[in-house]
Amino acid sequence: MISDAVKWVLVFMVSLILQTSFVPVITIAGIKPDLLIVALFFFSIKYGVIPGIFVGFALGLGQDLYSPSMLGQNALTKTVAGAFIGLFNERMMRSDPLIKTVLLLVVFIIHDALFFIVQIARLGDPVSTLFLGLLTKCLPRALYSIAVAVLFYIWDLIPKPGIRK
Repeated sequence: MISDAVKWVLVFMVSLILQTSFVPVITIAGIKPDLLIVALFFFSIKYGVIPGIFVGFALGLGQDLYSPSMLGQNALTKTVAGAFIGLFNERMMRSDPLIKTVLLLVVFIIHDALFFIVQIARLGDPVSTLFLGLLTKCLPRALYSIAVAVLFYIWDLIPKPGIRK
């Protein structure tokens, strides 16, 4: 049996590979899901704040090294997202799928707001682009990613042979 650490490393590697290769194929009207945040969400829900911070930073740094954005921008936003997910999970709730879905939506808004704020500061754009970006880019991307996350919820609910919950 594969240990949890190896399993999660594989999940994150597959998420990064799919994010860069498969997700552009399933883009709808320029909107694509963010599989890394979905994977980080499930990890941080399970393990809490500190692992969420470290894994969020590692995922963000890996994404920064791979993408043409400013170095550290993804690392910052994914670190904050991992911390928020883990903290909210430890302090507020444990199991309700509806609450987790709303939490995932909030995480996308926080993640993208930080991302846009860094871009606004770097490029000198007006602050109004933050709200426009959240409305036109973040919300559709969050809803698309939530639809992908729901598939993982459903897959997790399917009974596996030989495994009792």
